Amino acid sequence: MDGKGPSQFGLHEARHEVSEPRVEDPSIEIPTRYCEHPLSARSLSAVLVSSCMVFVTRRPPLFLLLTILWIGVGSDLAIGQSPDSTIVELPEVTVEAVRGAETEASAPFAVTVRSRSPAEVSLTSSTSLDDVLRPLPGVWVNDRHHFALGERISVRGVGYRSNFGVRGVQVLYDGIPLTLPDGQAFLDVVDPAVVRQVELVRSPASVFWGNGSGGVLFLSSSGTAPPPNRIRVQGGSYGQWQGLAEGGGTVGPWTVHGYASGQRQEGYRAHSQGYRVRVGGTARRALGPDTRLRMVAAADQQDTENPSSLTREQFNDDPSQARAAFVDVNAGKQSSQVQLGASIDHDLGGATLSGTAYGLRRALDNPLNFAFVRYTRWSGGTRFTLRRTEGRLQGGLGVDAGIQSDDRIEFTSTTPDGNPGPEVGLDQLETVLNGSAFGYARLNATDRLALTGGLRLDQMRFEADDGLTEDGDQSGTRTFSSVSPSFGLSFDAGPAQVFAQYSTAFETPTASELSNRPGGGGGFNQQVEPQFTRGFEIGARGAFPEARLRFDVALYRLEVDDLISAYEDADGRDVYDNLAANTHDGIEASLTWQATDALEVATRYTGSRFVIDESNDDSLVGNRVPGIPSRRLYLHTEFSHDGWWGRISGQGVPSYYTNNANTAEAPRYVLVNLNLGHRGIDMAGLTLKPFVTVNNVLNERYAGSVVVNAFGGRYYEPAPERSFSAGLNVEW
Repeated sequence: MDGKGPSQFGLHEARHEVSEPRVEDPSIEIPTRYCEHPLSARSLSAVLVSSCMVFVTRRPPLFLLLTILWIGVGSDLAIGQSPDSTIVELPEVTVEAVRGAETEASAPFAVTVRSRSPAEVSLTSSTSLDDVLRPLPGVWVNDRHHFALGERISVRGVGYRSNFGVRGVQVLYDGIPLTLPDGQAFLDVVDPAVVRQVELVRSPASVFWGNGSGGVLFLSSSGTAPPPNRIRVQGGSYGQWQGLAEGGGTVGPWTVHGYASGQRQEGYRAHSQGYRVRVGGTARRALGPDTRLRMVAAADQQDTENPSSLTREQFNDDPSQARAAFVDVNAGKQSSQVQLGASIDHDLGGATLSGTAYGLRRALDNPLNFAFVRYTRWSGGTRFTLRRTEGRLQGGLGVDAGIQSDDRIEFTSTTPDGNPGPEVGLDQLETVLNGSAFGYARLNATDRLALTGGLRLDQMRFEADDGLTEDGDQSGTRTFSSVSPSFGLSFDAGPAQVFAQYSTAFETPTASELSNRPGGGGGFNQQVEPQFTRGFEIGARGAFPEARLRFDVALYRLEVDDLISAYEDADGRDVYDNLAANTHDGIEASLTWQATDALEVATRYTGSRFVIDESNDDSLVGNRVPGIPSRRLYLHTEFSHDGWWGRISGQGVPSYYTNNANTAEAPRYVLVNLNLGHRGIDMAGLTLKPFVTVNNVLNERYAGSVVVNAFGGRYYEPAPERSFSAGLNVEW
């Protein structure tokens, strides 16, 4: 920690006005305030988000709002509730995000398992993964509010550079990896409206998953109970429409679940119209008393416009506008993705043998202002694990293998109607091969103390076969290897599970990052190298059942060497290099109070100080890592009464830098959302569940996402103003 800032996690930083960003001297301590106006609906809502922070506003604290809620509805909610009707404790939930090696209660690392209630799944709009992931500490999700690029997801700062897709975070959907062998993931097939459980491992996890595992995000469409048969429709502001059909049951020996959905929007911003169609399902059966088979399928097709990003002047003048250069060529994306997978588990008595095989095909047409990108991708892999789950010494061994083949063509221009120009600038076949082996052990030294350790070996090969040889054959290869160790301990201290861990992660440049050479052309960028991360963390999680409280807190440091950084050239093409070294220090805290069966209050705090320690450019040393706020506070109150369910949620985010030079910032904001719906009205053998949503209640002007290091100051991707939606579930 270099001590440059006034506090470790930016708890007393200078306040920056939204209208004209400026960089304050970090040595000056000025308490952050969200507003300086008399108490009003806006400032009261700001208190909802900010009063629990260390840098509280000077408004009445949060307990006043909770008192109002309790006086107004809480006493009624408590009627008929037994004092001990709600039991709060850490469940023995197996964490699939670490291949079943640990449970949430015993894991020696920072992990959150979040099961979405049936009411939340059916009575919230859930059109973006941000709606699902926002309540989790340690993860930063940027919603661009159009379909062309997907959400930008970062865990403890890992993945911040990604301006499309997900980098550095291993993502799985219903047990099948969405992260490719080269470390990138596209989440188009994930339908947030059917996600019922989320597992987030916030620490480096390459010992389990290899490349691109600075964190792990495991999403599941299956919850603890079978999902209902339902049809759902909703519509809202900016031409948003969504329809969903979902059902399941038993067909012979199979237990099946499937869904199909369609979504269309005009969009808040110009040139952001689009539609997408998703389908997916799972099928399970027993092959014998000790053997279980699961099959998974998911697909997505979309056609969408891309409004691109804006300068700060454009953002302030009219955030709904699109970048003219993108409109001129009808920039957007037409893509399809299909993936299939199967897994089998066999109980050996005290041990389990598991095998998984999966395959993926993705096709993309991507008209841009500087090029037209087209590729067809095939990818697949297998993994096998032998786990011992009983006895004093537990653990497992495994092997993984993966292959990826991208047939990529880039045309040097795009016509005004969004078609490829006549000249081809790149035509190459890119192949990625990956093989690995790992082992993980857990020694239960005493009834309370457990020691863990793991080691993984990875070998990767990237090949480029140049199909344009008029200017010379640019074919080439890049080979990378890595050794990823981890060590940890956990101690059962009664109400808390205390843990500490050292873990590592490595991240290669992706195939698209290697092919984006400065100046264009075929072959691979030979300058950019993998980045390596060493992670140290301590923490505790547990529950106080009598008080109906659950808590989770973690302190961490990540030391990142050869950090892969992106910058945008004059044409708008992303180019990549290594920054040298970063240090990521942070704190994550979570507290949930289940006051009664009908009232829950929860708060999540993430504080961070991510610093560039070394760089080829000396002027960057000591600067903050861009694209990530120094702190984020989320809180919500959920209540139910007489069949109604509601949630008031809020998020406070300060201004944060958008470039390595720290000369530009995204504005601070307070985001408040409201959800209200009915759990079920019986009618003619059907159950009707209506709901309404109000997003951005305060009508804040803010950037839902940023493009880190964008050329020409085009950093900002504006989010919508206040918006409304309403929908209806019909279940049977």
